[in-house]
Amino acid sequence: MPLVKAQGIVMKQINLGEADKIITLFTDRIGKIQAVAHGARKPKSKFLASTQLFSYGEYVMYKGRSLYTINQADVKESFQNLLGDLYTLTYCSYILELSDVLTQNDERNTDLFALILKTFYLMSEGRIDRDILTMAFEIKSMSISGYMPGLYRCMICDTDNKLTAFLSQAGGLVCEKCADTSSNSIRIDRSTINIMRYILKTPLEKLNTIRISIENKNEIKKVMKDYIKYYLEREFKSLDFLNDIKSVENL
Repeated sequence: MPLVKAQGIVMKQINLGEADKIITLFTDRIGKIQAVAHGARKPKSKFLASTQLFSYGEYVMYKGRSLYTINQADVKESFQNLLGDLYTLTYCSYILELSDVLTQNDERNTDLFALILKTFYLMSEGRIDRDILTMAFEIKSMSISGYMPGLYRCMICDTDNKLTAFLSQAGGLVCEKCADTSSNSIRIDRSTINIMRYILKTPLEKLNTIRISIENKNEIKKVMKDYIKYYLEREFKSLDFLNDIKSVENL
C-alpha cells in the first residue's frame, strides 16, 4: 500500500482494544482523518507521545478501507504544557471542538490548519491574553470556513451609517433602523465593532498590543456565540464548561 506523509494535530483520541488507539488527526495535506495507532497505550510504545491530545507531528500512514494506520510518527511539538492549566486546556479543547465541526473528513484546509497551529503556539507562550486569542480564533476560523461576519455595512440595507447591532440571521452588523425590526439583534458598542474589525485583519501574533475591556470582551463573546450557534447549529461543551468554572470562581 502507498504511504502518505503529512503533518497533523491530534484532535481526538479513543481507546481501541487492549492497547491501541484511534486518533482524529487534522492534517495539512489530506485534511481531517481517523487513524489507528497500534500499541499506542503501551508504556514504551513508539506512538505514546504522538497520539496525545494537542500533539503536533509528522505522520507516515497507509490508508485502509475506512481508517488510516500509522506506520511512523515524529513529534514536532507536544503542547503538553497546555494541559497544566485548566483554563488553557479548556480554551484549546474548545478550539479543537470548533475546528472539528468546521471540517469534513478528507477535505484539505491549510489555512485553518495553520491557524490552529499558530493559536496553540501562542497559547503555549502565554504572552497574549487567552480570551483574545480564542475570540480571534472564532472570528478567523469562521471567516476561513466561509462564514465571515459582515462588519462594515448593514447586512440588510447596505448602509454604513449608525451600525449599532449584530444580527446573526443577517450575517453580521445591522444599522439602528434595521435592528429595530428584529428582536434577535444584539446591541453592541462602536468600540466593540472596531475591535472585531481589528482582530479580523490582524495576524494573531500581533494581537499582543491590543487591550480590550471586560465590557468589549463580553459583547464579542455574546455575538460570536450566537453567530456560531446560528450557522453551525451547535453549542460546545468545552465552552459551557469554561463559563461554568468562571461563574464558580466569581461566587
